[in-house]
Amino acid sequence: MIQEIAIRKVKNGMLEKFIESRKKFIDLLKKNDGIILDCEFESFFTMPGADDTEVLVGTTIYESAEVVTNISEKLLQTAEANAFFSTFDMKAFALTKPVEVAEEEIINNLQKSSVVEVAIRRPKDGHKADFNDRRDDFFRLVAACPGHVFDCEYIDVNTGNNVVLIGWKDKVSFQNALSHLQTKNEMMAFFSILDVKAYQATEKTSI
Repeated sequence: MIQEIAIRKVKNGMLEKFIESRKKFIDLLKKNDGIILDCEFESFFTMPGADDTEVLVGTTIYESAEVVTNISEKLLQTAEANAFFSTFDMKAFALTKPVEVAEEEIINNLQKSSVVEVAIRRPKDGHKADFNDRRDDFFRLVAACPGHVFDCEYIDVNTGNNVVLIGWKDKVSFQNALSHLQTKNEMMAFFSILDVKAYQATEKTSI
């Protein structure tokens, strides 16, 4: 499977058009074989500074890389794609493969989570060997927080960036966990070796 993650910053004043054109584009997308799941999340928190327009994160799970290529070739030149893409600027984009997690588990976890954190990052130069150990130390604490649903590590197949999704039962669970984890040395140690490309905490939306 391949999971697409698109972090889209809506252009000023274009949210209504974004919602309308996204529906038409996704309706067209879903007519193709090989689409397993599509979800949309609206960002409510980012770091280090707040976004000045709405940011929405779309994630689509495809059966394979070949499906991604075939669908992209068919859809990117359509009027629906052009209308949708004109409503946002892409903050970040990744085509990812999960690390040691089954497809069925990923789908179930996404469906059970109302809040999902998305982070695209990579180890700073000289710290690649430290990444897994420091990540494991930190995520043991994450998994112990009330309301934690899942965390899943991915690799971007194009860039090699490390991508993580963290699911929470609700916004309160996320906020309580963030307040708790910010006091922990394990979080500081892990974050100190990361070069973060993008981060958004998001809430599932029906658009």
